[in-house]
Amino acid sequence: MSVTRNDDDDASSSSSSSRKKLKTFCNDGVASWLDVNHDMLFLIMMKLGVVDFFSFSGVCKSWRSFAVSNRNTFMASKPPMKISIGPLLNKEDSYYFLEDFKERRFKTIIPHSFGRTYFGSTCGYLILFDRETRDFWLVNPITRDELHFPDYPLSVCAHEKGMTAIRCILVFSPSISGRVFVVLCTQMVYFSIVDKQGWNHISSASPTPYILDLHVIKGKIYSIHKDFSLCELRLDQDQNLKWTLLETKNYPKKNWFGPEFVSSGEKLYIIYRSRSSPEKLLELNFGEMKWVSAENITGEYAFFLSRFSSCVAIKPESWPETQTPYRGCGYFLDDNKSQQCMFFYEWMWYFPHDCFSVNVLDE
Repeated sequence: MSVTRNDDDDASSSSSSSRKKLKTFCNDGVASWLDVNHDMLFLIMMKLGVVDFFSFSGVCKSWRSFAVSNRNTFMASKPPMKISIGPLLNKEDSYYFLEDFKERRFKTIIPHSFGRTYFGSTCGYLILFDRETRDFWLVNPITRDELHFPDYPLSVCAHEKGMTAIRCILVFSPSISGRVFVVLCTQMVYFSIVDKQGWNHISSASPTPYILDLHVIKGKIYSIHKDFSLCELRLDQDQNLKWTLLETKNYPKKNWFGPEFVSSGEKLYIIYRSRSSPEKLLELNFGEMKWVSAENITGEYAFFLSRFSSCVAIKPESWPETQTPYRGCGYFLDDNKSQQCMFFYEWMWYFPHDCFSVNVLDE
């Protein structure tokens, strides 16, 4: 608005109006960070990577509050990040690096990590185990939260075969109002309750005792066994685990090997290999309790495979922008699906969408 010196009343009125509209602007005409429209702020935030998100939340108290209130939405939109272990900081802690698809690296200090073996992640926590003290530390690199589970009753082999036989998940049990750490080790499942000492265990219920994988989906814990039998694992009010052997149809052929659970939302799959073909996928139809081919969906997903944690299937369209393949990461394409079906393999993955998740059991 233009105001002449002769229009004193109008000028006074206009100046007052301008002051109301621009009362939070600085003298140089730059608006305060507090005045950025929340819709615009959300668009800006969703364009950021995980690394930049922390800088964004540190601009001012208002932005930090906005970031905290929207962090679940933000993290859920981010693709997986590669994990690498950096140099030691001291006799107890190490640096860990999280790297996104644009090769942006987030360096964080992971306490209690010196001399420990990494066993994947669960609900945003890195799982670290010390063979000498036989204790688990779970550390969330984003929230810095820590959980400690001492005195694990078994020794863990140092060779890769023994290490990959370990599967760990963290769940929340409403019946005991607490979180439970569940550890699979070949034929046995051990569990410990947060803030309580001691471990309980249960043996495999399958005629073939070797358990290959554990997974939580739709409030239930499922296990897949070497004979391809499927079981459900329940925690009762007396804090005991109980197996239920589930009858399923169309179970895979015996010459298939290495089945692992894969999940996306509320859909449960197994990914497996045969001697004559690469990775294949089956979906569990919960209504009819039978395995059905999932080849029709493989082109929609990117599959992230790891030695030490359950596989994850994610639709790239859920990410805010088109992604390019991860550099320096082993990946391959399904022979029959052109370049739409991608399997990304890495020693360690971190899944931001799990950072604040809680596996609540349906009891």
